[in-house]
Amino acid sequence: MEHLALDEIGVYLEQTKISDIESRYLSLYDYLSEEVSKAPPGANGVIFTPWLHGNRCPFEDSNAGGMFFNLRVENGKRDMIRAVLEGICYHLRWLLESEMRKVKTSDTIRFVGGGALSPITCQMLADITGRWIETINNTQEVGAIGTALVVAAGIKGTDVLELSRRLVKTAQVYVPDTGNKEIYERNYRVFKKLYKDNAASFKELNG
Repeated sequence: MEHLALDEIGVYLEQTKISDIESRYLSLYDYLSEEVSKAPPGANGVIFTPWLHGNRCPFEDSNAGGMFFNLRVENGKRDMIRAVLEGICYHLRWLLESEMRKVKTSDTIRFVGGGALSPITCQMLADITGRWIETINNTQEVGAIGTALVVAAGIKGTDVLELSRRLVKTAQVYVPDTGNKEIYERNYRVFKKLYKDNAASFKELNG
């Protein structure tokens, strides 16, 4: 947001009216989601690795870094911003696959937090992981909701998981779009190779 968008949308940086954007969007994130939707799945070949603080799982390497891979003259900022979101989703899939080697995970994933406010991100996560993605209302307040449920369950003498099932309802469900599977599978294979192919370079630069 700070490096790829704020220089374009001065209204959120200086509160200066430069367009009608502020009247149509609640935040810059809403604007970015709409712009990302204009780039095709696979971000026109651009891949981003989200290891900006190194990484701990599924590989541990404090020297790993983020990169935009395969930029070409025809790529624009929409491709780069979409690639950031897709890169996060690729990494989440890698984590899920690592976890699956140890324990069975749910076929449906409940996605919470600020990212879950974006339908384009939710659909992207479904397409890349191949899982059904659920969201709930008040998705940014799940920590507070969880705390309230624990307190309420304690007062009522009720099982907290049962209380959660009764009170926390699914708001939206996103089903994987099989039409995007081939391109995401291709990019995901390259995404995983990027660490192996660049681990020595990361160490030389950051070690």
